[in-house]
Amino acid sequence: MTKIRSSDSSMIDDRRGGGGGGGFSFPGMGGGGMGFPIKAGGGILGLLLVLAATFLPRILNSGTSTSQLGGDNQSADVADGACNSELEQIVCGAEVDVQDYWSTALPKFYGVQYTPARMELVEGSFETGCGGATSDVGPFYCPADQRVYIDLVFMQQLEDRLIGTTNDLAEQYIVAHEFGHHVQNLLGINARVQQASQNDPAKANQYSVALELQADCFAGAWVSSAAARGLLESTDEINEALDAAAGVGDDRIQQQTQGHVDKDSWTHGSAEQRQTWFRRGFDTADPTQCTTVDEVL
Repeated sequence: MTKIRSSDSSMIDDRRGGGGGGGFSFPGMGGGGMGFPIKAGGGILGLLLVLAATFLPRILNSGTSTSQLGGDNQSADVADGACNSELEQIVCGAEVDVQDYWSTALPKFYGVQYTPARMELVEGSFETGCGGATSDVGPFYCPADQRVYIDLVFMQQLEDRLIGTTNDLAEQYIVAHEFGHHVQNLLGINARVQQASQNDPAKANQYSVALELQADCFAGAWVSSAAARGLLESTDEINEALDAAAGVGDDRIQQQTQGHVDKDSWTHGSAEQRQTWFRRGFDTADPTQCTTVDEVL
C-alpha cells in the first residue's frame, strides 16, 4: 500500500446521488474522432470503452454487483462526504499529491505556472464542459472545464474486469494519468494534437495514442517523485502501476472484448507501450522526457 492518503476535499466536488441527466450514447465502432467530447479529454479508459462499446456491456452487465466484487475492492465502503472512506482517501490523496507535484514540476521543467484543476466524483449520467456523459466512459479529463471526472465504483469494476484486481497505486495511477491530461492542456499540447488531427484525420488515432502515452509517462514521473519522498511502502509496489498500465492497453482490451486485436483502431497504445512510457517517466523522473507527442507531430 502507498502512504498517499488525504481527507482534503477542497478541490473536489461530490456530485454523487445528484443525478444529472443528459447522458450520451456511444457512437459505433470507430466513430467519434477527436471532436468526440470525451476523446478530446483523453480519458484513460473512456476511449477504450468507445472502441469496445459493442462488447463491454456483455462483461460489465454480467450481473455482478459492487458488493459481490470481493477481494480488496473498497467500492462498497464509500462513505458520505467526498474524502472519508478508505477508497475516497486513496483517490483524494492522489489528487492532492499529484497537483502539489505539478505545482513545482511544471515551473521547474517547463517554465509554466500550474493552475489547479478540480476533480468531480460522479455517478450515473452527468453534465460536463465537454457535453453530457455517463459513468460508462470511465475516468476522464475535460479540457473545456478543466475537471477530472471519476465514478469510484465504476472505476473499481473496470479495474477488476480489465486488470484483474484493485489496489491503491493502480487507482492513483489512473488519477495521475487524468491530471497528466490537464498538464497537457496547460502546455497547449491538447490543442496541438486536436489541430493536427483536424489537418490529417487519417492520423487521428496515432495522435491520440501519443497523447495517452505521454499522460502515462507523466504519471510515471509523479510516482517517481512519490517514491523519492518515501511515499511507497516498497519499490516493488511500482509493479501495481505497471500492471494497471498493461491491463488497459488497447491490445489487452480488444483481445478480451472482441477476441482479436486491431492495431489500426488503437487510441491509447498497447500494453507494452503503456508500460514502457510509464517506466520512462518513472526512471527519468523528468516529464520533459515524455516525448511521445513531439515524435509524431
